[in-house]
Amino acid sequence: MRSHLSHYKRSLHQDTGLYNLYLFYYNGHMIKAVLFDLDGVLIDSEHLSQKIYEEFIQEFHYDIPVERFYLLIGSHKRWDPFRKVIEGYDIGLTPEEFEEKIVKYRLDKFNAYDISTLGFKDAKETLLYLKEKGIKTAVASSSSIDYVERMLVANGIDHLFDLKTTGDDFKRPKPEPDIYLYCKDKLNVDIDECLVVEDSPLGIKAGKNAKMKVIAKRDDTFGFDQSEADFFINDLSELKRILR
Repeated sequence: MRSHLSHYKRSLHQDTGLYNLYLFYYNGHMIKAVLFDLDGVLIDSEHLSQKIYEEFIQEFHYDIPVERFYLLIGSHKRWDPFRKVIEGYDIGLTPEEFEEKIVKYRLDKFNAYDISTLGFKDAKETLLYLKEKGIKTAVASSSSIDYVERMLVANGIDHLFDLKTTGDDFKRPKPEPDIYLYCKDKLNVDIDECLVVEDSPLGIKAGKNAKMKVIAKRDDTFGFDQSEADFFINDLSELKRILR
């Protein structure tokens, strides 16, 4: 173990977040399930969504900073995020009208896009590795189940999950813990046997509220506050270096 630890200490260099995850795992914490968010973790959809929102405000000449749409990332419709996006801005639409208009616009753009190109290149190989290791997997997303299934199928990874669930299944979506506690129960594992992989502050908070260890996939675009996460990775393939 000492030589193995020394090897990893050298190979992980100064990446404290990843090295701490290694220490957590090799200090006897058995991981039996990895619970993934979808957008920004398995699928690179958030950048496309933000590009669509930018096109939307330009096309319709809405004076809204594109950064306001960051409020939608990781959120669920039950929290009325579209109202928050336009709060303080007079665009001549009610929040309900704005939501209906932009949701249709975004859907039309997605339907015209080759979404099979959105999967992160290391997602499938990482999921296959976890399956080979006997580690259960779930996708726990704030998006609708139709959207989730469509994204997973298009990117050839739908069959690699033991469980798929979304915020629509719960009265209290993220950042409440319900979705992750449900995953734990359905996969028949304990809280301390789970790892949550998230990117948004709402998702990270949901994992922490479930009393689980949370890995943040680092964000260098949206300025997320990921400080509540326990560990940090740059890409999913790093899980293979730890869960050996």
